[in-house]
Amino acid sequence: MKNIFTSHFPNSMKGLVLKKFDEGLTIETLEVPKPAKGEVLVKIDSAPINPSDWAFLRGLYASPKKLPVVAGFEGSGVVMATGNDFFSRRLLGKKVACFSPPDGNGTWAEYTLTQVATAIPLKKNLSLEQGSMLLVNPLSVIAMISIAKKKRSHAIANTAAASALGQLLDKMCRQNGLQCINIVRRPEQVELLKKNGAQFILDSSFPNFNTEMRDLFKQKNVKIAFDALSGAMVSQLLAALPKGGEVMVYGALSEQEMMVPHGRFIFEGKKISGFWLSQWINQQSMFTLLQAFNKVQKFLCTKHEIHIRDRMSLTQVIEGLNTFPENMSAGKILVKPGQL
Repeated sequence: MKNIFTSHFPNSMKGLVLKKFDEGLTIETLEVPKPAKGEVLVKIDSAPINPSDWAFLRGLYASPKKLPVVAGFEGSGVVMATGNDFFSRRLLGKKVACFSPPDGNGTWAEYTLTQVATAIPLKKNLSLEQGSMLLVNPLSVIAMISIAKKKRSHAIANTAAASALGQLLDKMCRQNGLQCINIVRRPEQVELLKKNGAQFILDSSFPNFNTEMRDLFKQKNVKIAFDALSGAMVSQLLAALPKGGEVMVYGALSEQEMMVPHGRFIFEGKKISGFWLSQWINQQSMFTLLQAFNKVQKFLCTKHEIHIRDRMSLTQVIEGLNTFPENMSAGKILVKPGQL
């Protein structure tokens, strides 16, 4: 079956390829893939570096992708070619946000191939740069708020709250009538969140942090805490939560193992669970996901842009990728495959 092309483009492209975990990336020349039925080819404008990307590069992320593979879980660009079917053809020439396929090459390349179901048309007033960050963090935030509401919790807690995801979660919680207890690790992060309008902020570096956290959790009746750190923080959160409370772990930025007293589970009915966006997406109907995409785009279009701290060409990513974990609260780094 023939493909539909908007214009001529090269047979080859440049991409950032991971050959071995935790051994860095290389720029490789690759064949531009051709879309089949239900697929679209996207010319990538921007692709963020997320903590999940960082974990994947180091072999710390559950993924069916086999090496060597182009890195990058999400991005944005323009659909340049499609499979010869109705749903694919309707995206021809459109600006889209996209996920990389679960078992294929990613978005840190000049072109990427994705399923039509994971290519989301962008609103006219949403830039490609902002659109490149539409999926991983904003969808995680939508999911967390949905989980909290199902548990009838009017307040939640979140660690690594100065991250892009954390800042977005606080803003969207306020918009949805939820109170968010923001937990950070440094005094300067407290000031950052205050400037952004956050109301409840705790600094884990303070000597009385555990006491303040327990008191605030009790005052606000926090039933669930979302944790991006793992390690010792999980035990601290469980201790502060009321009986029946839950810690939902969605990251391991501390790179430490959890150590939790068994009494928290046996006598206090508390629990630890995990949150993985891919799993949550698979559990949702297409209607629910479309609603979520629309809600996020409207939010980002109304003076809630995600801050971008740097833009890097493929070569600059090779040279500067190791700086990514140093100051994630400073904003997102975007990979710009077309930038020299």
